[in-house]
Amino acid sequence: MDDEELLIAVANTAHGADDELADGRSVRQWWQGLGGRSAPRSADAEAVALLRTLRAVIRALALRNNGIDSAVDAAALDGLTLRPDLGGGAAGLRADAAGDLARDIGAATVTALLRASARPSWPRLKACRGEDCRWVFLDGSRNTSRRWCDMAACGNRAKSTAFRSRHRGTDET
Repeated sequence: MDDEELLIAVANTAHGADDELADGRSVRQWWQGLGGRSAPRSADAEAVALLRTLRAVIRALALRNNGIDSAVDAAALDGLTLRPDLGGGAAGLRADAAGDLARDIGAATVTALLRASARPSWPRLKACRGEDCRWVFLDGSRNTSRRWCDMAACGNRAKSTAFRSRHRGTDET
């Protein structure tokens, strides 16, 4: 899984009533569903909360990439203690307390976030402008102008709303 795919996977773990980062068991199921190997220990509650915070940070950054000013509370991630990992092919970060699944995923996600944000393609990682959506996606348009995750759903809804507000009251005469 490349960096952008991991960021999108983490960012899109909660929509509607389903939260794949609700607890240690759901984190393990979600991670295994992505094809990831599970850590020996389960995810503790504090690490799962940090993972949910990391999800919010990714979404906020993706909203910024889509022209929506959003606050990023990276200080909330201070509990995720990371160490440099210079072994293997690419440099990265590893969790200080290795073996906790949520901390390991958090370390991999922060590494992916740092690498992806340093690339020229970073502005293509966006969150949908739909207020009830915020699905994170990669903008594959030629000029990086895509605003919604799906034009048929979120884009159409936004354009219909804008049309109605522009034409409200013009039919009365």
